[in-house]
Amino acid sequence: MALIHKQDIERLLNVQNNTQNALCISIYIPTHRAGHETLNGSDQILFKNKIKEAKALLARHNVSDAEIEAYLKPAEELLGDGKFWRHQAEGLAVFITKGFSAHYTLPVKMPDVVYVLDQFYFTPVIPLLSQNGRFFVLSLNREKISLHEATIDKIRPIDITSIVPDSMNKALKFDVKGNDQDFTHSTTTVNGTNIVHGPGSTKGDEEHERVREFMIEVDNGLQKMLHDEHVPLVLAGVDHYCSIYKQHSKYKNIVPQNIGINENADLANSNGLHEKALAVVKPLMQQNHTDSLARYENVAGTGVTSEDLATVAAEAVHGRIETLFIAPGEPVWGRYDAKNAVAEIHDEYHRGDDDLVNLAATKTLAQGGKVFVSSYNGLSESTDGSANVKALFRY
Repeated sequence: MALIHKQDIERLLNVQNNTQNALCISIYIPTHRAGHETLNGSDQILFKNKIKEAKALLARHNVSDAEIEAYLKPAEELLGDGKFWRHQAEGLAVFITKGFSAHYTLPVKMPDVVYVLDQFYFTPVIPLLSQNGRFFVLSLNREKISLHEATIDKIRPIDITSIVPDSMNKALKFDVKGNDQDFTHSTTTVNGTNIVHGPGSTKGDEEHERVREFMIEVDNGLQKMLHDEHVPLVLAGVDHYCSIYKQHSKYKNIVPQNIGINENADLANSNGLHEKALAVVKPLMQQNHTDSLARYENVAGTGVTSEDLATVAAEAVHGRIETLFIAPGEPVWGRYDAKNAVAEIHDEYHRGDDDLVNLAATKTLAQGGKVFVSSYNGLSESTDGSANVKALFRY
């Protein structure tokens, strides 16, 4: 699954912190799912240009030609993978340092940038990790169980066939008559449990028990993928099935309202599914953002908030930020001074600098805080533009 999660950021932070005397390369480009850009190799050409830029930036850091070649070998290998470039989404992020590389195909458009720093640059992907970044849609359909990842702009299917049974009809041996469901009087094995049907049990009892076991199996499979996610999950399908799934699921952020789906139209055309899910989840995202901002404004100026980026960055390193609002733009270069426990802002980039917005957001996320991205996909923050960060402290 080509997503980027909180644990991926933690892994990348761990790599950069434990790789001695190495530079970190972060490459972002917008990509295309289909169309002439895919056919004529436009994404590959753009990525090739980013590799050239990375080479030039490495040379400015006095890296030898041999080392530059070693650094960028993973990028060159990715460039030559034709199959990879035929299966893109809206954006691509690539992270490289000595002895390590990782790439993520992303459902939102990425900027056309490359950074060579002492740490990875995460600001472009923060919206995907924020409280108003993305959500999932789980379709509980007799013919097909499917999962989609979505932002406010886009939706895409996620392949879950290896971990989740793909059809309720197949797994439960339903006899389907028109739009109704009937059941065979037999023994069905679901999740290793034999369920006997026939004399002594009503048809309704059989249906509920078999569906309950099936939904538990679906949830157990999804937990392998979503166990550390906290973004909203919208259930789509018959209310009866959604209710059973919700009752037994371990996922902590299932949206209360289900959405009905047309099994033929909505599943064949994901835009219809996206539109219905968005009508349910967008108001919740907006309300969460609005409520959090109101809480910030209620205590602003009392010593538990700050709009000073240097202060916010330092407090984020200390793990003190409960909720952070950011408006990513051009990097604000600076450095955290661990000896004096303060951050300082520089007028221009110096070797060893970090984008302090990047630093504040990643540290807040890594330590369990909430991050909201203003003006992201129509979920705007009320601000006069004078500050690109607002932070509410834990204490």
